[in-house]
Amino acid sequence: MRKLLFLLVALVALWSGYWVVGSKAVRDGVNNWFANAAGQGLTAENSGVTVAGFPNRFDLTVDGLKLADPASGASWQAPFVQVFAMTWKPWHIIAALPPEQVVTLPDQAVTIGSTDLKASLRAKPSLDLPLAEVRLAGTTLALASDRDWTLGLGEFTIGLRADEALGPAGYDFGFDLAPLIPDPGFLSAVKAVTIPDLPPSDLPDTIETLGGSIYLTFSAPLDRHAATAKPYLTRIEVNHLTLAWGKLALSAKGAVEADDQGFAAGEITVDLTNWDRLPAILVAAGVVKPEVAPTIARGMQALASQSPDLSILSLKLTLSGGQMSFGPFPLGPAPRMIPPSG
Repeated sequence: MRKLLFLLVALVALWSGYWVVGSKAVRDGVNNWFANAAGQGLTAENSGVTVAGFPNRFDLTVDGLKLADPASGASWQAPFVQVFAMTWKPWHIIAALPPEQVVTLPDQAVTIGSTDLKASLRAKPSLDLPLAEVRLAGTTLALASDRDWTLGLGEFTIGLRADEALGPAGYDFGFDLAPLIPDPGFLSAVKAVTIPDLPPSDLPDTIETLGGSIYLTFSAPLDRHAATAKPYLTRIEVNHLTLAWGKLALSAKGAVEADDQGFAAGEITVDLTNWDRLPAILVAAGVVKPEVAPTIARGMQALASQSPDLSILSLKLTLSGGQMSFGPFPLGPAPRMIPPSG
């Protein structure tokens, strides 16, 4: 009995020592990063760093967080950020984000309000720490800009997970961003657009469906060597992409990959149902000038007439020979996937 008691005491002491050493390493690592941020051209401030969670977790809390990139003018402020990891599974971390944050961009400041906003990062338990999954989810999300626009989300998820079927550097990027509530001012602008021979806008206040699954293949796995290997995309496959906004619906499917010159090449087919709702959106978004909208609408109608169903417009985004086009409309140079250095 004494030996068993001694063994238990020894195990508790060892585990306690492990937690103390681990928590100190976490705290020192965070403090060192803040102290060395200036050397990376960043401004980083906080009002306190604490680690709790004994004995089974490392619960890191950073209060009064302020990060800024003076070169770009971008910054992020949050009253706190919490990061959790089980002591026996440190390769899986979960971050809890505050109900209000402020992201400042060069031309505007965006306040982010949220409910249950959490991010998680899970690596595979191996020496290279390959990415297994990264995920962002929340019950609600509301963006409000000081340039007088808003955007709202209901329960949503965005994630990137490793998919062995796509190879050692293949990942599935999935997202579900609906219900999505566009800016009321934008909706009013859409409904104010009048285009001859097209019906007035009947789009509802909420986008009912916006989701998809996109397969991504990189030049190297996303792991602890990524900073050195600098992985880049070599293939993008739209497994499925869907949008439903009232009577307007969109779906897309196809793939592009790097050609022998490093440019994106391939085709993505986009099907628009009730396409006649689209021109007003393009005008309200500033993509198309009002005086050009009737010409765009007639062109869409002519293209749709080639389909058995006149309400469906099917176009191909084609990338070939370093150029790209959307149906008959040239879009200019195709993006380069492989960096010039190879």
